[in-house]
Amino acid sequence: MFKFAFKNMAIKKAKIILVVISIVISACVGLLAYNVAQQVDSGFKTTAGYYDIIIGPSGSSTQLAMNTMFFTEKPLGTISYDYVEKLEKDMRVNKVVPFTMGDSYNAAKIVGTTADFLDGKDIKDGTMFTGKFQCVIGAAVAEKYSLTVGSQLITSHGLTGEGHAHESNPLAVVGILKETKTAYDNVIFTPIETVWATHNHSEENHDEHEEKNHEHHGDVCAILVKSKSFNAYSQLSAEYGENSKLLVINPSEVLREVLENVDMSTTIVYILCIIILIMNIFIISVITLLNMYDSKKEIALMRLIGIGMNKINLVYIIQNGIIGLISTILAFAASRLCLVLMGGYVSSMGIVLDTAKIYPVELMIMAVVFVISVLPTVICTVNMSKKDGVSQ
Repeated sequence: MFKFAFKNMAIKKAKIILVVISIVISACVGLLAYNVAQQVDSGFKTTAGYYDIIIGPSGSSTQLAMNTMFFTEKPLGTISYDYVEKLEKDMRVNKVVPFTMGDSYNAAKIVGTTADFLDGKDIKDGTMFTGKFQCVIGAAVAEKYSLTVGSQLITSHGLTGEGHAHESNPLAVVGILKETKTAYDNVIFTPIETVWATHNHSEENHDEHEEKNHEHHGDVCAILVKSKSFNAYSQLSAEYGENSKLLVINPSEVLREVLENVDMSTTIVYILCIIILIMNIFIISVITLLNMYDSKKEIALMRLIGIGMNKINLVYIIQNGIIGLISTILAFAASRLCLVLMGGYVSSMGIVLDTAKIYPVELMIMAVVFVISVLPTVICTVNMSKKDGVSQ
């Protein structure tokens, strides 16, 4: 049976290739859409849940959230460090983390902050930074640029890696983060004092000015706040929100709006997938009928030598079962390849895709695709077997 099925497939390879391509495209789009949507949703919820207030210069709420949470977009500007000191003394606050961004190392952005910003992130090699001109780098940065603990980084002004080089103020790598499969893998973290010192005397030796600038505080791009209670959150949001120079957001609320747009786009993709799958059923049914018609003489000959119609039907079911299995496997492989190809592009938007991540629903999608690829054949062969010219 299998031998005849493969032989029949070889004879009608052009039609079979059409079916395989159709199934692979629709299944791949469905798998890819679901996987990316789930990873983006999970990444957003995990990242946004820790801080309940972000304060920055007036401007776009989405830009502020994406810049501080996923290191994308450009900072809205700067605000005074005085707000940080005020919040640190506020009894309604559990944690205050300053955030600034403005330099880069090649394509990796540099974030000036405190060690608190990396709470929950494990260091694979080395230690956490403890002083100026030290840095902790993400796993992807270390791998991409072959960096190790002790490496010296010549950073550049701006976020593109093409600005003025800060040759007098190299950063020493003191730690490498364990891979997180998040945007943190692509970033370099350093004490906020490093950023201030670098931009105050970028062309001077920082050792000569260590004492002079010891008490200096610069500006920050944003402040991440974790309040002690919902009442504290409400009071702080209202209090700082009254300042027209400031933008106060709840990152979860802002990212929820972003996710709603993502969900809408994903729904559209799912609808398109369903339409394509329906077309697949039609295409497979038509091709199966054509195959049965083309094989009429072969079927008559097999019937003449005593082969039952059930066995003949089984040949075609096996044939389309093989096609469905191959198509499903190719669709899964194509979806993983797309994740790899998309990885570099979406990482610039703060999204890191885990190509090894497989969701149970993806397996269900593959199972449904396989059934859809075989079902029309079962129906067609059963109907064909009832016709006098074939069944007798």
